[in-house]
Amino acid sequence: MQLTCSLSTDSKTPKTASRGWWLLLLATLALTLTACGFRMQGTTPLPFKSLLMKVPENTAFGADLRRAIKAASPNTALLESASSSYDAALQQISTSRTAREVSLNAQGRVEEYELTLTYTFNLVTANGEVILPNTTLRAVRNMPFDDRVVQAKEGEQATLFNQMQSSLVSRIVRQISAPDVAERYAELKANGN
Repeated sequence: MQLTCSLSTDSKTPKTASRGWWLLLLATLALTLTACGFRMQGTTPLPFKSLLMKVPENTAFGADLRRAIKAASPNTALLESASSSYDAALQQISTSRTAREVSLNAQGRVEEYELTLTYTFNLVTANGEVILPNTTLRAVRNMPFDDRVVQAKEGEQATLFNQMQSSLVSRIVRQISAPDVAERYAELKANGN
Protein backbone atom coordinates (compact mmCIF):
# COMPACT_ATOMS: atom_id res chain seq x y z
CA MET A 1 0.00 0.00 0.00
CA GLN A 2 1.37 3.30 -1.03
CA LEU A 3 0.20 6.57 0.46
CA THR A 4 1.04 9.77 -1.34
CA CYS A 5 0.32 13.10 0.17
CA SER A 6 1.10 16.33 -1.52
CA LEU A 7 0.55 19.72 -0.03
CA SER A 8 0.69 22.54 -2.49
CA THR A 9 0.73 26.10 -1.23
CA ASP A 10 1.21 29.26 -3.11
CA SER A 11 3.59 31.30 -0.97
CA LYS A 12 2.62 34.57 -2.67
CA THR A 13 -1.06 34.43 -1.78
CA PRO A 14 -0.80 34.96 2.02
CA LYS A 15 1.72 37.79 1.65
CA THR A 16 -0.37 39.51 -0.99
CA ALA A 17 -3.53 39.16 1.06
CA SER A 18 -1.76 40.39 4.17
CA ARG A 19 -0.28 43.36 2.31
CA GLY A 20 -3.71 44.20 0.92
CA TRP A 21 -5.22 44.33 4.39
CA TRP A 22 -2.43 46.59 5.62
CA LEU A 23 -2.89 48.96 2.69
CA LEU A 24 -6.63 49.04 3.30
CA LEU A 25 -6.05 49.74 7.00
CA LEU A 26 -3.58 52.56 6.26
CA ALA A 27 -5.90 54.11 3.68
CA THR A 28 -8.78 54.01 6.16
CA LEU A 29 -6.61 55.58 8.87
CA ALA A 30 -5.45 58.34 6.50
CA LEU A 31 -9.02 59.14 5.46
CA THR A 32 -10.15 59.22 9.08
CA LEU A 33 -7.36 61.61 10.08
CA THR A 34 -7.96 63.99 7.19
CA ALA A 35 -11.70 63.94 7.81
CA CYS A 36 -11.20 65.19 11.38
CA GLY A 37 -8.95 68.07 10.23
CA PHE A 38 -5.56 66.59 11.05
CA ARG A 39 -2.64 67.93 9.07
CA MET A 40 1.09 67.81 9.55
CA GLN A 41 2.63 70.89 11.11
CA GLY A 42 4.68 72.70 8.52
CA THR A 43 6.43 76.00 8.63
CA THR A 44 4.52 78.92 10.07
CA PRO A 45 5.81 82.00 8.32
CA LEU A 46 6.15 85.22 10.26
CA PRO A 47 3.61 87.93 9.40
CA PHE A 48 6.31 90.50 8.56
CA LYS A 49 8.67 90.68 5.61
CA SER A 50 11.71 91.96 7.51
CA LEU A 51 12.82 91.37 11.09
CA LEU A 52 15.55 93.31 12.85
CA MET A 53 17.47 90.94 15.13
CA LYS A 54 18.57 92.76 18.28
CA VAL A 55 20.12 89.57 19.60
CA PRO A 56 23.93 89.24 19.73
CA GLU A 57 24.96 87.40 16.59
CA ASN A 58 28.31 86.25 17.98
CA THR A 59 26.70 83.88 20.50
CA ALA A 60 25.58 80.28 19.98
CA PHE A 61 22.10 81.29 21.14
CA GLY A 62 21.88 84.13 18.61
CA ALA A 63 23.13 81.91 15.77
CA ASP A 64 20.67 79.13 16.67
CA LEU A 65 17.79 81.61 16.86
CA ARG A 66 18.60 83.09 13.46
CA ARG A 67 18.79 79.62 11.88
CA ALA A 68 15.47 78.58 13.43
CA ILE A 69 13.67 81.74 12.30
CA LYS A 70 15.07 81.39 8.77
CA ALA A 71 13.94 77.74 8.66
CA ALA A 72 10.45 78.58 9.94
CA SER A 73 9.98 81.63 7.73
CA PRO A 74 12.35 81.55 4.74
CA ASN A 75 10.76 84.61 3.08
CA THR A 76 11.41 86.88 6.07
CA ALA A 77 14.58 88.97 5.72
CA LEU A 78 16.68 88.99 8.89
CA LEU A 79 18.44 92.32 9.40
CA GLU A 80 21.35 93.05 11.72
CA SER A 81 21.28 96.86 11.77
CA ALA A 82 18.52 99.45 11.89
CA SER A 83 20.09 101.37 8.99
CA SER A 84 17.51 99.90 6.60
CA SER A 85 13.76 99.84 7.10
CA TYR A 86 12.19 96.88 8.88
CA ASP A 87 8.72 95.72 9.87
CA ALA A 88 9.49 94.39 13.37
CA ALA A 89 12.38 94.00 15.79
CA LEU A 90 13.09 91.05 18.06
CA GLN A 91 14.86 92.47 21.10
CA GLN A 92 16.77 90.49 23.70
CA ILE A 93 16.10 91.99 27.12
CA SER A 94 18.09 89.58 29.28
CA THR A 95 19.50 86.08 29.43
CA SER A 96 20.92 84.09 32.34
CA ARG A 97 22.26 80.64 33.21
CA THR A 98 22.31 79.40 36.78
CA ALA A 99 23.30 76.21 38.55
CA ARG A 100 21.78 75.93 42.03
CA GLU A 101 22.57 73.26 44.61
CA VAL A 102 19.41 71.27 45.26
CA SER A 103 20.54 68.51 47.61
CA LEU A 104 23.56 67.54 49.70
CA ASN A 105 24.69 64.12 50.89
CA ALA A 106 25.53 63.21 54.51
CA GLN A 107 29.09 64.50 54.06
CA GLY A 108 27.81 67.91 52.92
CA ARG A 109 28.76 67.37 49.27
CA VAL A 110 26.46 68.37 46.42
CA GLU A 111 24.37 65.47 45.10
CA GLU A 112 22.16 67.37 42.64
CA TYR A 113 22.11 70.68 40.81
CA GLU A 114 19.17 72.52 39.29
CA LEU A 115 20.18 74.12 35.99
CA THR A 116 18.11 77.09 34.81
CA LEU A 117 18.27 78.98 31.53
CA THR A 118 16.15 82.14 31.38
CA TYR A 119 15.55 84.34 28.35
CA THR A 120 13.49 87.54 28.17
CA PHE A 121 12.60 89.20 24.86
CA ASN A 122 9.99 91.34 23.15
CA LEU A 123 8.79 92.11 19.65
CA VAL A 124 8.11 95.68 18.52
CA THR A 125 7.36 97.51 15.28
CA ALA A 126 9.76 99.97 13.68
CA ASN A 127 7.72 102.75 15.35
CA GLY A 128 8.18 101.19 18.80
CA GLU A 129 4.65 99.79 19.10
CA VAL A 130 4.59 96.59 21.13
CA ILE A 131 3.58 93.49 19.17
CA LEU A 132 4.61 91.03 21.87
CA PRO A 133 5.37 92.46 25.34
CA ASN A 134 8.36 91.39 27.42
CA THR A 135 8.14 87.60 27.55
CA THR A 136 10.26 85.44 29.84
CA LEU A 137 10.88 81.82 28.93
CA ARG A 138 12.61 79.45 31.31
CA ALA A 139 14.02 75.95 30.96
CA VAL A 140 14.91 73.96 34.07
CA ARG A 141 16.71 70.60 34.36
CA ASN A 142 18.00 68.65 37.34
CA MET A 143 21.44 67.09 37.12
CA PRO A 144 22.76 64.50 39.57
CA PHE A 145 26.34 65.30 40.63
CA ASP A 146 29.25 63.11 41.69
CA ASP A 147 32.44 64.89 42.75
CA ARG A 148 34.51 61.84 41.76
CA VAL A 149 33.82 62.50 38.07
CA VAL A 150 33.84 66.30 37.94
CA GLN A 151 35.08 66.56 34.35
CA ALA A 152 32.34 64.23 33.07
CA LYS A 153 29.71 66.18 35.00
CA GLU A 154 30.95 69.47 33.55
CA GLY A 155 30.49 67.96 30.07
CA GLU A 156 27.02 66.75 31.03
CA GLN A 157 26.15 70.23 32.32
CA ALA A 158 27.26 71.82 29.02
CA THR A 159 25.19 69.27 27.08
CA LEU A 160 22.11 69.96 29.22
CA PHE A 161 22.48 73.73 28.75
CA ASN A 162 22.74 73.18 24.96
CA GLN A 163 19.54 71.09 25.00
CA MET A 164 17.79 73.75 27.09
CA GLN A 165 18.95 76.43 24.65
CA SER A 166 17.51 74.47 21.70
CA SER A 167 14.24 74.13 23.59
CA LEU A 168 14.08 77.89 24.24
CA VAL A 169 14.89 78.71 20.61
CA SER A 170 11.97 76.52 19.46
CA ARG A 171 9.66 78.15 21.99
CA ILE A 172 10.69 81.66 20.89
CA VAL A 173 9.99 80.83 17.25
CA ARG A 174 6.57 79.41 18.22
CA GLN A 175 5.83 82.57 20.25
CA ILE A 176 6.69 85.05 17.48
CA SER A 177 4.86 83.03 14.81
CA ALA A 178 1.71 82.53 16.92
CA PRO A 179 -1.66 83.63 15.47
CA ASP A 180 -2.15 86.33 18.15
CA VAL A 181 1.16 87.96 17.14
CA ALA A 182 0.05 88.00 13.49
CA GLU A 183 -3.31 89.51 14.53
CA ARG A 184 -1.63 92.19 16.66
CA TYR A 185 0.80 93.06 13.85
CA ALA A 186 -2.06 93.30 11.31
CA GLU A 187 -4.02 95.51 13.71
CA LEU A 188 -1.04 97.86 14.21
CA LYS A 189 -0.38 97.96 10.45
CA ALA A 190 -4.05 98.75 9.73
CA ASN A 191 -3.85 101.66 12.23
CA GLY A 192 -0.80 103.03 10.38
CA ASN A 193 1.88 102.10 12.95
